[in-house]
Amino acid sequence: MSLRFGLTIMAAGVLLGTPAVPVFAEDAGPTTAELTARIAGGGTWAFETRDRMTNGKPVCTESWTFRADGTATIVSGEQTVEKTWRAEVDGDGLQWLYTTSIKATTGADCMGEVADPGDYPRPESGFVLLFFNAGNGITCQPPQWIEGPDGKPAQLWTDEGCWGSIVPKPKG
Repeated sequence: MSLRFGLTIMAAGVLLGTPAVPVFAEDAGPTTAELTARIAGGGTWAFETRDRMTNGKPVCTESWTFRADGTATIVSGEQTVEKTWRAEVDGDGLQWLYTTSIKATTGADCMGEVADPGDYPRPESGFVLLFFNAGNGITCQPPQWIEGPDGKPAQLWTDEGCWGSIVPKPKG
């Protein structure tokens, strides 16, 4: 089943007054400690953009390694970025991943951008992760809050708000 179809179902759920939660996601959300353990336990993750080139390949692929000590290494093209990271589950149950880029090599990343080592460290930034039962996840902006048909607030996830996917790389 495609992600676009799943997101359409979530949007339809909002319109019909049912909870706007991913129908393919886990039923109970994790705590911050459980999310942190899940990310670190995944070790190295393969990231790819949802945007595709004409040959069907992702515009960008990266390797994201998260360590339990709160450090991370992102390899993107010829560039390597060292980061610190933390996870947080907020009051709405959103699963956030926050990173701070500490230093980078000068090579071009997967989008052709060349880092200036003098621009580091950079401020912390974050995005929402939606994990699915198979362990894969998607990277998204936080959902919009809208008024549902019953007058209660509801989360609205849009297809355009998600830009990539992460999959744990096999260990070994």
